[in-house]
Amino acid sequence: MEIGRGIHLIKCPWSTYFVSSCILLGESIILVDVGTQDSPKEAIYPYIRGIGRDPSEISHIILTHAHFDHCGGASIIKKDTGCKVLVHKFGRPYLEDAGLIDRELHERFPSIFPARKARFESISVDGTFEDGDILDIEGRRIRILHTPGHSACSSCIIDEEIGIYISGDSIQGRGDRRPLLFHSAETYIRALRRLLNEPIKAIVTGHPFPPFKEAILRGEKARKHIEESLKGIEELQSRVVMALKNSERPLSIGQIRKIVGMSQPVTIGCILEDLERKGIAEKTRAEEAYLWSIKKRS
Repeated sequence: MEIGRGIHLIKCPWSTYFVSSCILLGESIILVDVGTQDSPKEAIYPYIRGIGRDPSEISHIILTHAHFDHCGGASIIKKDTGCKVLVHKFGRPYLEDAGLIDRELHERFPSIFPARKARFESISVDGTFEDGDILDIEGRRIRILHTPGHSACSSCIIDEEIGIYISGDSIQGRGDRRPLLFHSAETYIRALRRLLNEPIKAIVTGHPFPPFKEAILRGEKARKHIEESLKGIEELQSRVVMALKNSERPLSIGQIRKIVGMSQPVTIGCILEDLERKGIAEKTRAEEAYLWSIKKRS
């Protein structure tokens, strides 16, 4: 599906919905996100051939973040084409050691994330970028907007000429157990507020997030999606704080999740980590889980 000048959306099948992969066409082909390890052969290569191009023309992969459902196909495509792989500098360690993200999540949230094997093949990174960088690839000007929250490395890949923001999972929406955060609610809120000041004409989301459940959001719908995402995380933050304040005993993440009745346990865990950093909450170890409470003032 062509969504803008030389930019196409490929819907890579995954789970109960799809992962967005975008192709930017020029003399060569730039891919933004590449789905899981099955996506190249199941979706990306067939689409490229269907528009009269060839996968051998892929010169670059730019990743919105280093999660397996967005980067899993990178190692296969790189082996097939010799293309370069680019990611935000905070994502490099997670691509080059595919098991790192799961080890860290297990250490942070042992009751939620059991130890497990890596879910994609490690990838050598050819280049990294930072917030505000301009990538000039074969005459196409691509701006990077660092939008952490879902992950530390989450970024929007922007074609400024036509105002398209390929956001990956940076803008999580609201409802259906969203938002899903693995990094920080505070940085997510700051990123969303920053996006509200951007000259966005269209957003390509990483999945069909609620409330609109569409991967391409244009004009006012794009802005509304950001606003709803901001309302969702701020409401969840408030509910988590109230759950702690109203409890006479420390609570596990699972117990807090039952009280607030929304989002996912790992997102609540990220909110609790933020509260701990701000000196509002504290945790104690209890068997295989942490228990959380409002920090007592001395």
